[in-house]
Amino acid sequence: MFKKQQKWIAFFVALTFIWLMQVSTMPMAAAGASEQASVASSAQGPDYYEAVGQKTGPAKKKSILPWILIGVGVLAVTAVVLFVFVLNKYDIRGDWNIIRTANNLPYSFTVKFIGEKASGTFDAMQSGTLLHGTYTADGKDVSWIFDSGSEYTGSFTDKDTMSGAYLKYDGVTTGTWTATRTAAAAAMPGNQTQKGELDKK
Repeated sequence: MFKKQQKWIAFFVALTFIWLMQVSTMPMAAAGASEQASVASSAQGPDYYEAVGQKTGPAKKKSILPWILIGVGVLAVTAVVLFVFVLNKYDIRGDWNIIRTANNLPYSFTVKFIGEKASGTFDAMQSGTLLHGTYTADGKDVSWIFDSGSEYTGSFTDKDTMSGAYLKYDGVTTGTWTATRTAAAAAMPGNQTQKGELDKK
């Protein structure tokens, strides 16, 4: 989703910038030329045309419009680049410590997100049991669902913290959660632990 938005934004900016450059190079209409043509049509005699030919035209004023348009184009490109950069700093991949609160009971576990920025899978260690699921991320917004059906939705508060709402696989129990990135989360065993059901606390 976000990648498609990036492509459309880049296309729009490029198109706008090209249009601005085209407009900035268009010659301004010369009002003096039309006046001169009007006078010429009403004047009589060859002496008039000879005098007009020898007359030096007034110096053209330099228009600031091209500079204004170029400045607007540069600002637009800069704004879009900054916008894309800010959104790109959010990366869910890696190890996280989760604190979930449901029925006023806090419960903590660890999660490791693996895959692309936009989507992938995760492993979660809950009470000594290794669980799995899938996630999606679009800018600041995130959503991850356990294979059992429990769903976590929320968003980044900064690049190393997330928070949101929790809905248990029973479709009834709700709560909240917060997540903090950790560079050294407890290693989750692979083959030593069998896949189990979601913790029912």
